[in-house]
Amino acid sequence: MSGHRLGVIVRCVGAAGLTLGLVACGNSTAPVTLPPLGVSALSGSYVFSASGTDPNDGDYSVVGSFTADGKGNITSGVADYNLGSGVDENVPLTGTYTVTTGTASVTLTDGGSVKDTFTTTLVNSGNGTVQNFDGTGNGTLYPQAASSFTAPGSYSFSLAGEGDGVISGSGTFTAGATGTFTAGSLTFTDAQTAESYGAISGYLGTPETGGRGFANIEGNNLAYYVIGPKNIQMMGLDERILLTVPAQKQ
Repeated sequence: MSGHRLGVIVRCVGAAGLTLGLVACGNSTAPVTLPPLGVSALSGSYVFSASGTDPNDGDYSVVGSFTADGKGNITSGVADYNLGSGVDENVPLTGTYTVTTGTASVTLTDGGSVKDTFTTTLVNSGNGTVQNFDGTGNGTLYPQAASSFTAPGSYSFSLAGEGDGVISGSGTFTAGATGTFTAGSLTFTDAQTAESYGAISGYLGTPETGGRGFANIEGNNLAYYVIGPKNIQMMGLDERILLTVPAQKQ
C-alpha cells in the first residue's frame, strides 16, 4: 500500500536556491502535502481478519482474502465466518471500496447479497488495521503474497479466543510432505483449565483459490489463509469455540 504524505528536502544552492511548495532554504525544511490518495492506493491481494460482537449472532471471528483492482472494485474474494449462530465456510465475496484522505472504506458482498463493511487506514508498508467491521469488529489487513508459499515445514503458532472462558496458548508443529504433522507440541488455558501436549496430531493442507487452505490441530478443524511465504492466519471452524491461530514458518 502506498503512503499518503511525503517529506521533501530541497538543497539550497547559493542565492538562486531552489524551493518547492512550502520548503524553505536555510537550516530548516517543512513537509510538502501531496494530494489525497485515490482508489488506486488499494490495489492487489489482501488477507483480512477481525473479531467482534454482533447483536444478532454474538461474538464472532472472520478471516478471508480479496483482490482490489485499484479502481474501486473487489473483483474476487473468499472468507470463513465463525458466528454465534453457526459457521459459514468458503464464502465467495465481491464488493466495492472508496478512498478518502488515506482511509479506505470497504464493502464486501457474499453470494447471498449479505454485506460486510470495514475501514482501514492505508500505510506505507506492513500491515494495516481493520476497524469497524460490521460496526464493532477490529483486526488486521495484510498485503498477500500467496504464490511463494509451500505448506510443508516447521511452524510456531499462538492461540486466542473463547471456549468455556478465555483461551490463550502457543505451540509448534511440523507438516511433512503430505501435510500430516510429524512433530509438534501445544500448551493452552481455557478459563481455569490448563492443558499441555508434548506431541500433537494434525495436518496442513495445500492452499487453493485466494490462498485458502484447510488445517486440523488436535481434532480442531481450521481454515487458513496465506499471508506470505512464512505467515498464515488460521481460524477455527467449530461453532462451539472461537479460535484465531496465527502461525509463522521457521
